Amino acid sequence: MSSLLAEALAVAAKDLRTEFRTRVALNALGLFALTTLAAVSYTIGPYRIAEADRPYLLSALLWVVILFASLAGLDRTFVKEEESHTAPLLRLSAGPHAVWLGKLLFNLGLLAALMVILVPLFIVLMGLPLVLHFGWLVAVLAAGGFALAVITTIVAAIIARAMTRGALFAVLSLPLLLPLVIFAIQGTAGVASGEIEIVHQSLRAMISFGGIMVVVSAALFPVIWGE
Repeated sequence: MSSLLAEALAVAAKDLRTEFRTRVALNALGLFALTTLAAVSYTIGPYRIAEADRPYLLSALLWVVILFASLAGLDRTFVKEEESHTAPLLRLSAGPHAVWLGKLLFNLGLLAALMVILVPLFIVLMGLPLVLHFGWLVAVLAAGGFALAVITTIVAAIIARAMTRGALFAVLSLPLLLPLVIFAIQGTAGVASGEIEIVHQSLRAMISFGGIMVVVSAALFPVIWGE
């Protein structure tokens, strides 16, 4: 195992242990997502939307819930290091790219846990028709979740020392996340309606976007982390 990967896994494991003790990010993600889902299912439900409109509207609602739940919890990635004054020690213990990769792996784990719980509940409560193409849905969620984690990780690093962190996180994240959410909604709607060509196009767009953000993040993070 390379030194970079070993250090990154150590950073991710440290964050996981800390999160299991405090559960701050997990509670923020889970409570926001479940509360929003309960409100949406109660007020709209699966039968108040026309059959023809259901794939796109329900896909949009799903990603809106995922997006805002992520904004509620993933900003803690670097903030907790500054609040607990462990950032200087982390700088000495691991290289910048290992820290970035470890934090990214941690955010990916949080998003995966959120989606594993949220998406099946959403499908059942809202009646999103995905049974025949569930594999494609997993691919869309994976590609969208990866790009979402990459963006929120680098933005969390940028705003970690700011006084108004919560507001800045949303302000900086949303312009970057808007095209990603559009692609993700189109891909999920394509899965729900059986239009696999649209799914292919959306997957290519999300993978390309995520790849670009990985390159940009890897280039910028050492400068941000070393300041």
